[in-house]
Order: sequence, then structure tokens, then C-alpha cells
Amino acid sequence: TDVCESADWYNSKFIVSMAANMNMTRTPDVHFISEARTEGTKFVVLSPDFSQIAKYCDEWIPIQAGQDTALWMAANHVILKEYYIDRQVPYFIDYVKRYTDLPFLV
Repeated sequence: TDVCESADWYNSKFIVSMAANMNMTRTPDVHFISEARTEGTKFVVLSPDFSQIAKYCDEWIPIQAGQDTALWMAANHVILKEYYIDRQVPYFIDYVKRYTDLPFLV
């Protein structure tokens, strides 16, 4: 929630909120989440407590402190395995070469 313009949420198909309670911290922007959901966007909240924003989500994942890094490492593992190692997806490979530092990490 710190990187993109809030109005971009409306153009998203999958949104993850992590360690953010947008109802309290981004009150003027939170309506974009509900508008995106009416267009079919899936909304997942990663939070140890069932916060005010969690009541709007499609799925609440109650992670404990310290589990967030392991969760994102697992997500990165699946993405790299399915779209880079198991099968070569040209769009993904082009994106990696242009916009990431992945070639330097290998």
C-alpha cells in the first residue's frame, strides 16, 4: 500500500494487504478496495488480528509475528519455479530482464 497510487487498486485483479489497517490509516482511499472488489478483484489480508480491513477481504491469513518473511519467500519460490524453471514464459522472462535484478542473483 505504500508504492502505488490508491486509484490503481481499482485496476488490480489481486490485492494483498499486509500489516496495514487502511480503514484507519488511509480512510480517504479505502473505498477503492470495495470498488475493485465489485469488479471481481480478490482481496487478501495478512494480519495477526482480524482488523477492520480484514472484514472486507476474501481471505484473511492470520500470520504470526515473524512468519511474513517465510510466507513471501514461499510465494517467490512458487512463482520462480512455475514461471521460470518448470516452463519458460516469455512475458515473465522479458519482465525479469528489463525490470529486476534477478539475473545478478543467479
